[in-house]
Amino acid sequence: MTDREINTNSVFIFIAGFVCGILVSSFVFLSPLLSVLVILVGIAVLLAEKIWQSKVNKEVLFLSLALISFSLGVLRYSIKDFHEPLPPSSQGIVVDEPEQKENTTRFVFKSDNGEKMLISTDLYSSVAYGDKVEVKGKLEKPGIIEDETRQPFDYAKYLSKDDIYFTMSFTKVEILSHGHGNLIKQILFNLKHSFIAKIKEILAEPESSLLSGLLVAGKAAMPKSILEEFRRAGVIHIVVLSGYNITIIAEFIRTVFSSAKFSIIGVLFFVIMTGAQATVVRAAIMVLAVILAKMVRRNFSAPRALLVAAFLMLVHNPKILVFDPSFQLSFLATCGLIFVSPIVNKYLPFITEKWGIKTIISTTVATQITVLPLLIYSMGNVSLVSLPANILILLFIPYTMLAGFVAALIAYISPAIAWPFSYLAHLLLAWILAVSHYLGNLSYASVSVPLFSVWLIVIVYLVMIILLRRWHNSPLRSANLN
Repeated sequence: MTDREINTNSVFIFIAGFVCGILVSSFVFLSPLLSVLVILVGIAVLLAEKIWQSKVNKEVLFLSLALISFSLGVLRYSIKDFHEPLPPSSQGIVVDEPEQKENTTRFVFKSDNGEKMLISTDLYSSVAYGDKVEVKGKLEKPGIIEDETRQPFDYAKYLSKDDIYFTMSFTKVEILSHGHGNLIKQILFNLKHSFIAKIKEILAEPESSLLSGLLVAGKAAMPKSILEEFRRAGVIHIVVLSGYNITIIAEFIRTVFSSAKFSIIGVLFFVIMTGAQATVVRAAIMVLAVILAKMVRRNFSAPRALLVAAFLMLVHNPKILVFDPSFQLSFLATCGLIFVSPIVNKYLPFITEKWGIKTIISTTVATQITVLPLLIYSMGNVSLVSLPANILILLFIPYTMLAGFVAALIAYISPAIAWPFSYLAHLLLAWILAVSHYLGNLSYASVSVPLFSVWLIVIVYLVMIILLRRWHNSPLRSANLN
C-alpha cells in the first residue's frame, strides 16, 4: 500500500468513524467523559507506536483513527445535545419566516433570554420576520408523536437540531415593533415574496401555487388536496425544497449550456430565491461541492468532495444526520447523480442524446432510485404508480422551472412580454397537475406499508452500495469505459 493510499484510507476511516459516532449517539447516550478517555488512549497508542517502532504500522494507525474519530463524533453530538432548558420570557423576536399551515401560522420565536420556541397562532396573523412580539399561551415541551400507521416520530429531537426546545399552541401574539431581523435575510424574504406575487400575477390557481412550490416556497405553497394527490402518485418530493430539486436543476443547466459555471449560477439563484433557508443552503452545499470538484478535476473527485461537504456540515450540526430529512435527501440525491446516473445512462441506448434528453432522464431515474427507499420509510406508504408518474413528470420539471422563472423575471418589466414564457409554463404545469391528479386518484395508486425497522432501510442501502461496487469492478464497466 502506497503512502497516498494510506493517506486516502486514513481520511476515509476518520470521516466514517466520526459519522458512526454521531449515528450511535443519535439513538444511545454515550458518556462524553468516556469519549475523552478513548481519544487520549488512541493518541497515546499512536505516540507509543511511533516512539518504539520509529513508524506507525498501518493497522495500528487505522484502529487508532477509528477510535479517535468515533469518540470525537460522540463528543461533538454531546456538545450539541447539551442544553439546560430555561423558561422562555414572553417577549422576543421572530427569527424565521412565518409559515401558514392548514389552520395556523407557525414561526420560530427567540425570547429575550435566548430560548427558542415554535409558536402556533391564528392563521391570519400579520406577524412577520424581524418583528418584536409578546406571546401568551400554554408552554409545552415536544415529545414523541405516535401514529399507528407510521414510525414513532421524535418531534423533540427534530426540533432540537435547530435549538428549539419548547412549543406554544393557540398563542396570542401582540406585535410590539418591526425591523429587528437580519437585514440581508429580510431582503431575501422580501425578494421571495415579491417573486411569489409576480407568479400569481401571471398564472392562475392552482398553477401559480405549484410553480411557487417548485421554485421558492416548497410544499407550504400547495393546497392540501393537491399535495395529497402528489403523495399518492409518489411525486411529492418535487415540491420539497431539497437536494433533489437542486440536483435536477444543476444537471439540467449543465446539460443545456455545457458549462458547470452556469450550474453554479443557477444553484445560487435558487438559494437566493428561496430566502436562503437553512435546509436549502445545506442541499446547495452538497451539490456545489460536486460541481466544483468536477470543474477542478485535477487531484479532486466528486465523491470525495461530497464526503468532505457532508463531514463539514455534520461538524457544524451533528443532529442533521438522523433528524433532518432535507440533509438525507440531499446526500442521497447527489449520490444518485454521481454513482447511479452513469450506470442508468449506459442502459438507455435507445434514447436520443439530442437536447440532453438522455442525460436528463438518466439523472432523474438515478436520483429517484436513491431517494425512494427513504421516502417510503418516512411517508409510511408506497405509491404503485410512482414509476410511471415520475417518468411522465420529472422529465418536464427542469423545463417548467426554467420557463416559470424566466416568465416571472420578465413580468417585472411587462406581463405582456412575459406571455409566451408564462403560457409555456402554464402548459407544463397543467400537464404535471393532470398526471398527478389522474394517477393519484386511482384506487390502487398508493398502499400503506406496515411498520418496519429503520435497519431494513440500512440493509437496502448497503445492498445498493454492494451492487454499485460490483458494477464498478465488473468487466462490463471496463468495456463501457473503453
